[in-house]
Amino acid sequence: MCIFCNISETKVPPVLMENTEEEPSLPTPVKDKIQSVSEVQLPENGTESHPEPEPVSWISEEVSAIYSQVVETEKPEKETKKPTPVFIKKEKAKINYEKFIGENLFGKIGILVLVVGVGLFVKYAIDKDWINETMRTILGFVAGAVLLFVAERLCEKYRTFSSLLAGGAFAVFYLTVAIAFHYYNLFSQTVAFIILVFVTLMMSILAILYDRRELAVISLVGGFIAPFLVSSGEGSYIVLFTYLSVLNLGMFGLSLYKKWAELPVISFVATYLIFLIYVLNSCVFYNMPKIDSVVIAQHLFVFATLFYFIFLLPVLTILKAEGKKPNKCLLPIIVTNNFIYLFFGVLFLNSMNLPFKATGLFTLFIAFVNLVLVIWLRKSKRDYKLLIHTMLGLVLTFVSITIPVQFDGNYITLFWASEMVLLLWLYIKSGIRVYETASLVLIGLTLISYMMDVEHQVTDHSFVTSTIFMNSMFATSLFTGLAVGVYALLIGRYRDSFEKARYLNYTPWNAIMLVVSVVILYYTFMIEFYQHLASVLSYRVMYLFTSFCILALCYGFRKRFPVKEYGLLYVIGIGISVILYMIHTWEDHGNSIGVLPVLLSWVTTVVIIVNLFYVCWLYNINHTITVRFTVYFSVLSTLFWLAIVRLFLSHLGLPDEFNAGLSIALGIAGFVQMSLGMRLHQKVLRIISLFTLGIVLVKLVLVDLWAMPTVGKIVVFIMLGVILLVLSFLYQKLKDVLFKDDNEQIS
Repeated sequence: MCIFCNISETKVPPVLMENTEEEPSLPTPVKDKIQSVSEVQLPENGTESHPEPEPVSWISEEVSAIYSQVVETEKPEKETKKPTPVFIKKEKAKINYEKFIGENLFGKIGILVLVVGVGLFVKYAIDKDWINETMRTILGFVAGAVLLFVAERLCEKYRTFSSLLAGGAFAVFYLTVAIAFHYYNLFSQTVAFIILVFVTLMMSILAILYDRRELAVISLVGGFIAPFLVSSGEGSYIVLFTYLSVLNLGMFGLSLYKKWAELPVISFVATYLIFLIYVLNSCVFYNMPKIDSVVIAQHLFVFATLFYFIFLLPVLTILKAEGKKPNKCLLPIIVTNNFIYLFFGVLFLNSMNLPFKATGLFTLFIAFVNLVLVIWLRKSKRDYKLLIHTMLGLVLTFVSITIPVQFDGNYITLFWASEMVLLLWLYIKSGIRVYETASLVLIGLTLISYMMDVEHQVTDHSFVTSTIFMNSMFATSLFTGLAVGVYALLIGRYRDSFEKARYLNYTPWNAIMLVVSVVILYYTFMIEFYQHLASVLSYRVMYLFTSFCILALCYGFRKRFPVKEYGLLYVIGIGISVILYMIHTWEDHGNSIGVLPVLLSWVTTVVIIVNLFYVCWLYNINHTITVRFTVYFSVLSTLFWLAIVRLFLSHLGLPDEFNAGLSIALGIAGFVQMSLGMRLHQKVLRIISLFTLGIVLVKLVLVDLWAMPTVGKIVVFIMLGVILLVLSFLYQKLKDVLFKDDNEQIS
């Protein structure tokens, strides 16, 4: 085999094979040499041996050089691959704290510091008698004007800062007018009020010119503060509420023009807050027999109606702005406005001494107003579905509550509770959506009517003279609670029917109605105990009933709310029992209260002990004991043990010995925790025990050593010493068993 054969057998690279259109031209000398080599005759018989030819180095070198040259010059361009799409996770826009602090926070702090500084300077000047009262007022206006001038000069480049300066300027104006009126008597009340109104108007104009809503907010707040800055305590409520009406109408125009939705919210809260404060301090609210109470009620009813329409129309007008979806934040304002008007309207109508009861007609009037708005919204071509549904619900609500508002009696609640369950049953059997919706509405109406009955029960003292469990309110509450419970049971029994429900889904309505039923039934019995039993017995019966209810709930709801998923609820239930028990033991006054109260206290103790063991057993058979549950259970058990010791000492007539009893009880609790931790190989119990004993040691050093009598010191120190020695011995004896699993898992 020759070197030329090796060359001819070498595989040609794919790059050269693909380049078939134009072969590379070789230099002439090389071509001749290769041709001469190819003409060499090889022996036909391959077995015949031939001497190995001398290596032709120049051929191999030139061929390799030509090959590399061809590869470099004729190498086709690589195919451009499509770039692999890279999905970059969109990061949250980071808050530029430096910008926030520099532009916003520093400006507000600077305004505050400047105002304080000016105030300190003015105070110093006053103390030194440098300037008189008139000059002080002029300086205040000049300072505000300077701030306002600087704000105007900077409004082009520094809008935020200029707005802050303008707000500070108007704050100086308000403060100056208030001081000049109250302390210097330079202005009359009318002049001072006109100045403040003018300042508020100027700020509103600047808010429009600057297009800065924060200035509008400041001006609106200043407008509400203005009457009180110049108030002398003897003003007319008619003037005040007329001014508020004008201010709210101005707010309506500004919010409509600039589409600033926060203005109605601020105005709504401020107006009704001022209105409520006045009503609470008037003779109308307390139904005092004053000569002018009827006239005041009539005037206030007119203003309440005016406020109702003022806050209804602007909100509806600006709900949709610039093609965006309706502002859902304003929907609660609409709903709240209706119910506030209902509250004030019923209050004022009852104070007018009308020859007939007009509260039912009043609720129909509110329903009619909302119905008119629904019709108007349906005719408009805008997307107001959410708003229409909300207001239609208000119409149905106010029509439905007309009966209980107009007529008295618990039978209304009984009727609606029965109808609520009946409609749910009809929905289960027929699947008609109307029954579902009507039943849902009746849930709210039943609860509203029941709360009205409860309010009447609390305020009407005639229930106190009735017999326990033999009065109409007990029957109403019991029936309502049971009706709501049956409602929840029907949802749970026919769960499949409510998986496809539009509103009354199994989750969360089953749980909600169960909770409401429990609350109503619990209140039903508690209010009976409170109103019809002597105070010595009532509280102990209430504590016992509460503990029994919690035990019954833990047992009755163990399947609906499995402890494996809702373990925290069970712990909270035990915690409530223990806390109430501790309150009860601290209120106990010893054996002077009689045998029955003492017996009730210890029966309560037994019920809580049963509940503790039941929850622990229930948790143990359904779930692996975790560190969190162990800690909760240990803390609650320790607190409960301390309360038992307190109760025991109180009944023995030794409540003052609780200081020593506390140390002994904590020592015993720590010993029991350590013993259980060693026996059950629970490291967390041993840690809790060490913590408990540490509390005892700290208490001994800081409290007992100085405050406890000698006998108490001896008993506590000896008992604690024995406990610590026993625990130390057990640690030494059981160290191989306790610490062989140092890597035990704490879940």
